[in-house]
Amino acid sequence: MRVMSADGQCVTLAEIPMPMPGPGEIRVKVVASAVNPADSKILAGEFAGRFLHAKTSPLVVGFDVSGTVDALGDGVADLEVGTAVWGHLAYSGSTDQGAFAEYVTLPRESVAQKPEALSHNVCAAAATVALTSLQSMRDLGGLVEGGRVLIIGAGGGVGSIAVGIAKRLGAHVTAVCSTRDVERVKELGADVVIDRNNSDPLAGEVRYDVIFDTPAVHSYGACARLLNTGGGYVTTLPSAALFTGKVRTLFSSKHCHFVAVNSKRIDLELISGWLEDGLELPIDSQHRIADLGAALERQVDKSRSGRVVVDVANGWPS
Repeated sequence: MRVMSADGQCVTLAEIPMPMPGPGEIRVKVVASAVNPADSKILAGEFAGRFLHAKTSPLVVGFDVSGTVDALGDGVADLEVGTAVWGHLAYSGSTDQGAFAEYVTLPRESVAQKPEALSHNVCAAAATVALTSLQSMRDLGGLVEGGRVLIIGAGGGVGSIAVGIAKRLGAHVTAVCSTRDVERVKELGADVVIDRNNSDPLAGEVRYDVIFDTPAVHSYGACARLLNTGGGYVTTLPSAALFTGKVRTLFSSKHCHFVAVNSKRIDLELISGWLEDGLELPIDSQHRIADLGAALERQVDKSRSGRVVVDVANGWPS
């Protein structure tokens, strides 16, 4: 099968054996994928990248998947070949596949059927960011109806959809973003928007049940005083400051977490319904798989506003 392999930012077309689904797995013909910050960390050889993907040759990254079932492993009886599904590959040092390829294999329970009303582009763009937001705020943070959440980085890929998900969880949302994103974040449904270029989002006296630091720019220590009793801080990246925060919570009712997102069928089905119901997912741009290098560059461009989608099925080099 064809794949786009990468060495740093140099992307080349390669061919590798097609993966075979094991027991409880399916093989998916990839229609669309999306670029994530994890891809850049892996390709740049950053330390964190070792925990996100195996070091393979050729190196094929990409985690988000929307496509059609191509083959069924033993024990999978509730899907048929040709069914449209979506989800994402595991963010793990043992993951040796990438979605920037014609085919991937996935555990059955890590994908959900794609609703007809949703495009492959939208589902691919949503998989990682939506599940990260949901699992961070609901599962780790403990956000419930009537709670208050502070979403830092609300103009980014995770933060922008987190605003809408928090509202669907019944929360009051305070969102932090840059000046250029203020109006867009208001339109996403935030109750209060703080322009981080004009004021310090941690300087106020308002207390929150959850602080979701999507770009991992603040420590638990910096945020702790703004948490209600029993409140939770959640970040997207592990760090020494996170370890220190966890130690501090041993002597507090407050809690501190790093989210390790998991592709779960039940969560994907919940997100599917929300997307059909109008949950907004900003998409910045779409690129052919042949132009993956440009997509990777766009991901790290500071002017980007939304997800970078990759057309896999129809965009291979001639």
